[in-house]
Amino acid sequence: MGGLGAFFQVALRHPTLYTQAMAPQSRHSVTIELPIMSFETDYQGIVNNTEFIRFLERVRYALSKKLGFSFKQVRSAKLWTVMAHVEINYISPGRFEDVMLGTGWVEKVGRTSLTLGYEFKLKGAKRLIADARQVLVFVDQELKPTPIPPSILKKL
Repeated sequence: MGGLGAFFQVALRHPTLYTQAMAPQSRHSVTIELPIMSFETDYQGIVNNTEFIRFLERVRYALSKKLGFSFKQVRSAKLWTVMAHVEINYISPGRFEDVMLGTGWVEKVGRTSLTLGYEFKLKGAKRLIADARQVLVFVDQELKPTPIPPSILKKL
């Protein structure tokens, strides 16, 4: 077996070669189901890597709701969040009609930033498909980093 198939075989046998295990570091986590649709896959029926950005956004939205705030509330406080960093490690393929479980959690809270961790597993088999990390920075109207307000910090 060559090419991508060989990569996935090695990654499945030795996942630490490609990623470090990331387990939820916070009591604040959420898991949602993500059925894989045909338009999210490539010609081989494997999830296109660019779709994981959308999956991250869907899990992040569910996490924000669970924590009890919306992005509308952040904006009404004259604050915005900007994505400073996204890291995605692809471990094994997700395929058309698979159902993934996307879990997101608050990994680290900084003075002006928030790091979120993610795992995507195949429902039922619990096979790790990908893990990820995002760093969001809170900024003011001039796009300058600003401390996370206490009203938000207490929810994290």
